[in-house]
Amino acid sequence: MNTRLLTLPLAILITVPAFAQDAGSPLSPLFDCRQIDGDAQRLACLDSAVEHLYQSENSGEVVAIHRGDIEAAEEATYGLDISGLRLPGLPDLGLSGGASTDLANAAEAGTRANDSSASYQVERNDNGEITRIEGLPVRNLQHDNVNRLIVTLQNGQVWRQSDGNRINYPRRQPPTEMFVTIRSGSLGSHLMQLNGRGRWFRVRREQ
Repeated sequence: MNTRLLTLPLAILITVPAFAQDAGSPLSPLFDCRQIDGDAQRLACLDSAVEHLYQSENSGEVVAIHRGDIEAAEEATYGLDISGLRLPGLPDLGLSGGASTDLANAAEAGTRANDSSASYQVERNDNGEITRIEGLPVRNLQHDNVNRLIVTLQNGQVWRQSDGNRINYPRRQPPTEMFVTIRSGSLGSHLMQLNGRGRWFRVRREQ
């Protein structure tokens, strides 16, 4: 099972400045035991480190999060300009690129998106950040009062065109037969393309 461990300094949980310190990796004491030569001493070290990790998880000082949940939450919140991410049962930690909602809810939304958009492809850069999502099916297309396109996807996301470009697409084709590609632009912007061809246009996510 692939998990990502997130260490939360105790000061964040109880907001006591005296506890603010860099705890390092919660697995460091466990790994340090490998350096002990004696079998009995190494086993005792491992037992102690495992017990400490167990107690830290029970107390909430260390939280184990599945990598898949994180990726699902990132996909579900892609394009949202929201300041912080809440982890299950914990206060808003102000993590960049997250959402002001519970991570479990975001992950659940991502799972629902996967169910309705099974064929889409996600591209990430070397840092693991989403740079492009291709093949997201469309639910509806409409225009606002200044003739800018509003795209509602099957997964419930709503994206609004933010530039003045005229977007051509086959009017006789039902929106439910279309798909979009969204990619990251400069300075946190996003661009969209309909049906894998034609002009890219700037969009912002509204829902």
